[in-house]
Amino acid sequence: MAPTQSQQRAVEIANGNLFDVFGNYDAISRREAIKSLYHEDCIAYEPYGVIFKGHDAIDKHVQEILDNNVDCEFKMVGPVKQMQNLVFIAWTFGPKGKKVAMEGTNHIVIEDGKVKVLSGVMKGTDHILVEDGKIKVLYGLVGDQADIKM
Repeated sequence: MAPTQSQQRAVEIANGNLFDVFGNYDAISRREAIKSLYHEDCIAYEPYGVIFKGHDAIDKHVQEILDNNVDCEFKMVGPVKQMQNLVFIAWTFGPKGKKVAMEGTNHIVIEDGKVKVLSGVMKGTDHILVEDGKIKVLYGLVGDQADIKM
């Protein structure tokens, strides 16, 4: 199965998601980024079972994260990786210039050049996609990148 978008677009989406949406303290430009990067019915799965659907819910959730983490920033760890319509970007998050507070990887499903599904996975966990009550795909994290599809 060939990628549904170029590697360049995959990198743009991954970086935009991390820096223009989740790392963007400016609400107006963040909202514009959400509209340009995500499908209106995009679903975002955050660690520990938190699920958000649509632009408004994602924007509200990001604002809450940023309000509770003033002066924190995301940093990319390694290159953006792509497998067909799946894109992975590893990141760290924490106070600017201080010790990293969290590490994780975003798993992004791209459809028609925009994010359809976003899943944030904390370092040290696996990511399982379930459909109709059965495991459809299992991704294991190796180091800081999603390298294995089982």
